[in-house]
Amino acid sequence: MKLRVNLRTLRVFAIVLAVLLIFAAGLFLMNRWENQPVAEENLPDDTAEMQDAPEKDLVLFGGSWVAPKDHLETVLLLGLDKFEETAHGSYNNNQQSDFLLLLVLDRSAETCTAIHLNRDTMTQVRVIGAQGESAGYVEEQLALAHTYGSGGTDSCKNVAEAVSNLLYGVPIDHYISVTMDGVALLNDLAGGVTVTVLDDFSQIDATLVQGTSVKLMGQQALTYVRARNGLDDSSNLRRMERQRQYLRALSEQLTARAEGDEEFLLEALLAASEYLVSDCTVEKLSALSEELSEWGISEYLTLPGEAVRAEEFMEFYVDEQALQKLVVDVFYEVAE
Repeated sequence: MKLRVNLRTLRVFAIVLAVLLIFAAGLFLMNRWENQPVAEENLPDDTAEMQDAPEKDLVLFGGSWVAPKDHLETVLLLGLDKFEETAHGSYNNNQQSDFLLLLVLDRSAETCTAIHLNRDTMTQVRVIGAQGESAGYVEEQLALAHTYGSGGTDSCKNVAEAVSNLLYGVPIDHYISVTMDGVALLNDLAGGVTVTVLDDFSQIDATLVQGTSVKLMGQQALTYVRARNGLDDSSNLRRMERQRQYLRALSEQLTARAEGDEEFLLEALLAASEYLVSDCTVEKLSALSEELSEWGISEYLTLPGEAVRAEEFMEFYVDEQALQKLVVDVFYEVAE
């Protein structure tokens, strides 16, 4: 039986596919990414602390009382850097969150704000013990939050809690995680993705020559969006630039395939399901995609801060004043 859909629905389903393979969630943001200001500008003088009010839920910020918006829904998108089975009953895994994007949907204003979180951000992360019990908290990279737990829903919830902690306790309503291996899968289902190579990969993959146009296939695509060790600039920020470039090209290829082949949608959805963990039903994913398709992204925000090379790994320290302002701007409104 054929899947009968109109052109608009095809485009919406192309977006669903991109969300399922997490990195392509950035296709909503491509035309805004380079032009959005970071959240560090125009900070008021008295933003050193967000102070709780005697009345429940009110916060004093910049001389005004603000209250949480009650018409928001948040969806945390995670791209995981490995795809390995975790032993049954284990509460430890080796899947780190390489990509974290928080979508904040405002149903009153019918807008969506995207907050891109640096995987190296230092924050409080819950440690899950050998029997699945909480073993306290440790300050470490946000990417490591997923390594606690079985690698399934418990690990995703642990990341959601860490993100909530970072953002002063704002609720994370839903999560969608997909392993990076899914990028290679969808890349090949789309027929390959052509990019102009941005970095010198000579120490990693001799086929990726800087400045040349290459049609990425299979593992080569995964290398392009994931690699950073062995490159001249091994920072996560540089890798994110390649991901943006790749996502733009991938989204165009996905849309073209979906418009030209109705069977492609079903094939890709079935293939992608193996790589997906989420608390969202198919109906919820479809509804979210419809809203994003209609509303677009009103703002794209990043957290400014300082990247520091520690003894072994990179550490990113967020500018607290800028973070406070971002949280208040996105999640709060002036109290009546």
